[in-house]
Amino acid sequence: MDFPQILRFILVLAIIKVAVTIKTSDGDDVECMDKIKQPAFESTLLKNHKIQEWPSEIPPRTVEADKKSKLETWEAQVSTVNCPEGTVPVRNYSVSKTDRTGPDFTSYNRGHEYAIISQKSPPELYGAKATINVWDPAIEGKEMSISQIWISSGKYKTNDLNTLEVGWQVLPTLYGDNKPRLFIFWTSDSYKNGCYNLRCSGFIQTSSSIVLGGAISPTSSFGGSQYEITILVWKDRIYGNWWLSLGPSNLLVGYWPKELFTTLADYATIAEWGGEILNLQNFSRHTKTQMGSGHFPKEGFGKSSYFRNLKFIDNNNSLQPIQNIKKIVTNPESYNVKTEYTDEWKSHFFYGGPGFRSTQSRAVPLAFSSCFVIYCLALFMV
Repeated sequence: MDFPQILRFILVLAIIKVAVTIKTSDGDDVECMDKIKQPAFESTLLKNHKIQEWPSEIPPRTVEADKKSKLETWEAQVSTVNCPEGTVPVRNYSVSKTDRTGPDFTSYNRGHEYAIISQKSPPELYGAKATINVWDPAIEGKEMSISQIWISSGKYKTNDLNTLEVGWQVLPTLYGDNKPRLFIFWTSDSYKNGCYNLRCSGFIQTSSSIVLGGAISPTSSFGGSQYEITILVWKDRIYGNWWLSLGPSNLLVGYWPKELFTTLADYATIAEWGGEILNLQNFSRHTKTQMGSGHFPKEGFGKSSYFRNLKFIDNNNSLQPIQNIKKIVTNPESYNVKTEYTDEWKSHFFYGGPGFRSTQSRAVPLAFSSCFVIYCLALFMV
């Protein structure tokens, strides 16, 4: 080993021992943290967990996913950083301690509105995939707008609802700005507790470059270029962990260890795709927070936000087209979903909306409240 190599070796050791702050590709501060000292291992559930460096297998790509579409789209770039081998990037949060936790999980259902599609069959699901259009929706106050995949099992009323969630979100109270950001989330107790990104114990990151909570760019423009990210979540059939990858080439991010879960320990029973917003207007009027592009799905490609390349994973680790889906829309006057099928994109859907409009009745929030209660009962009590 020559002298320059010795210096590099010493530098890597120093970085691993003492986490240093460096800049990401989008200008945020992250710490390159020793992989075995990342926040995941603060959980007592993982005290005996050994890091799985690679999944035992990745669901094979399908022919449909590789076909070139006549509708021009581009892959957006997630935030990255060059952390040394053996470390993972953990984003710093500059917002105040009172705001940085994000939504209040003890009252998670209050004010949340959805425009999604849901698949409950087959009864055993082992993952999901989607390509998600990325926008920068307008947010009112301390609210949020999310476009994501949900993978879940269990029931809300028995406090054993387990979910894995991943996509992009605009959440100023967590990030301190209105940029769309790559996020993950999980809960194992019906949202009594929850965790975004690497902010607490749970998800184990293996990538030394991808930044969870990092900004996504460029974003789509109305009538212009359309940017998207591709997300795949699947259960490792040998080790039981739930893996996450990004992009057409399946860049590995990390995994949720099986020890975190109860009802998701074996398989999922529901997969969902779509949009969510948080309305904190206390029903004086509906929020102006936008979902997706801020335009209704009837406006179509280039104007409304979309999900395409929708797949679920069966017990043979194979990607299958979605089937037996239903639409769940809690406030159609503000946000909606339109499913379509074409030879190019197969099953896909447009979704979203502008939120409050001047022609909208003040009674809408009450209608939403009743509809959402019915939705919760239908989803988690059957």
